[in-house]
Amino acid sequence: MADSAAEPLLELKGITYRYPVGDGMRFWRRKKGAGVHQVSMRLEAGDIVGLIGPNGAGKTTLMDVITGKTRADSGTVRFDGNNLADLTEHQIAERGIGRKFQRPTVFPSMTAFENLELSLNESKGVWHGLFRRLRPAQLERIDEVLEAIGLVDERESRAGNLSHGQTQWLEIGMVLTQNPKLLLMDEPTAGMTEQETQKTSEIFNRLKGEHTLVVVEHDMAFVREIADVITLMHLGKTLAEGPMETVENDPKVREVYLGSEGITNAA
Repeated sequence: MADSAAEPLLELKGITYRYPVGDGMRFWRRKKGAGVHQVSMRLEAGDIVGLIGPNGAGKTTLMDVITGKTRADSGTVRFDGNNLADLTEHQIAERGIGRKFQRPTVFPSMTAFENLELSLNESKGVWHGLFRRLRPAQLERIDEVLEAIGLVDERESRAGNLSHGQTQWLEIGMVLTQNPKLLLMDEPTAGMTEQETQKTSEIFNRLKGEHTLVVVEHDMAFVREIADVITLMHLGKTLAEGPMETVENDPKVREVYLGSEGITNAA
């Protein structure tokens, strides 16, 4: 981990968001989750943080706040020394925060290479991306990403023909081509085979140090393989934070979340 005296890459202070109550969908959303309540977090450059907790704990809401998709009711988000309060989602992404959602959003009729090409920072749209000439540095970047995600042999394969795991890796690559300082990953191993999950842990560990990741995940064996720090949320609050062993042995965690089985077996 980085020196705690240095300014963190990402710092959340007192983040609170309550779902609006009312009729119809708003009431349904309120019942589905607890929002977040006075959540603070300090993330050092180069770390991989496992953000864990049961459904409805507030994990996705917290990532929505970081990316500007949701505006916090109170609290501050600072990234790379800057307050993100008044920035749009697009502006926050441009500052260097990339996000991969649980469901891949690739272009199935295009090749793996073409999907990565469209994700480059300079892309202005699909047609602009397809008909422009890539510079040597851009071609080199795509090749680096294909190597990092293990899809060199699938370079010219259509995304629609890739396996589920390969599709997930391609979308990780689409975020990586933008060279973000911080990557937010929402359940990247969902639906993967054991072999695909193991390869994903290898991919993430290769990214460690060069990129900073926050990974929302329910597979605790996977989290144990990749995470430097664990943040466990419960009912919209941070229940525990620290290395896996520290969180696993925290009496509060065992009492309200883990029981006697330990974190590895918690869902």
